[in-house]
Amino acid sequence: MDRKHLNFILWPVALLLLNSLWAGVSDNSAPYEVNDFDHPIEVRIIPLAGVFGQAKPMPAEFEVEFKSLSAEEGEVAWQIFDSSDTVVAQWSGNLGDDDAGWSGDLSPGTYRVETTVDQGILTEQTLFIQPFGAYVFEGHIALSLLLIGVAFAETFARKKGSEYLEKKKSNSEPVKEKAPFARPKSGMPEHDTLPNEDDPWRTPKGL
Repeated sequence: MDRKHLNFILWPVALLLLNSLWAGVSDNSAPYEVNDFDHPIEVRIIPLAGVFGQAKPMPAEFEVEFKSLSAEEGEVAWQIFDSSDTVVAQWSGNLGDDDAGWSGDLSPGTYRVETTVDQGILTEQTLFIQPFGAYVFEGHIALSLLLIGVAFAETFARKKGSEYLEKKKSNSEPVKEKAPFARPKSGMPEHDTLPNEDDPWRTPKGL
């Protein structure tokens, strides 16, 4: 298989591999522990920074788990406020409720989490943020264009490099020069020398 056909196969594979890696990276979540079972419930401040200074909302998931040390029943609730004290998300229910979490989008900024529970109930709360989840499409486009640019640059550099090496090789080959006064090696050697009577240094006639 020649190099042209090999590149035709390898570049699409590289494109697929690169986009698969980006899909995995963009799907990763950064956990922010709000509270755990070993600490008492309190108000927590959560600062969220944007990616590359951008303010695009990021996918978020708020996981909450409650457990009781004594009572089998009790009321539980939590609220998330933004920097302007606006309620972004909230939930309230009973201790035995399964789905006490929330999922949505949060813009970069500062948030406050307030949790209220009955006596003897502990809670564990974790906020998961996908910082690159808001740029999945942009990332695929940017990486694809980058790989295509690298492919064209590699082809151009390889072509120019080959031309340069060929030119350098042709210029370095020695050129055989002919001596301007060299005697011919072919012809009629018997006539190469002058006869005695045609000698330019012969005695002039009449002397």
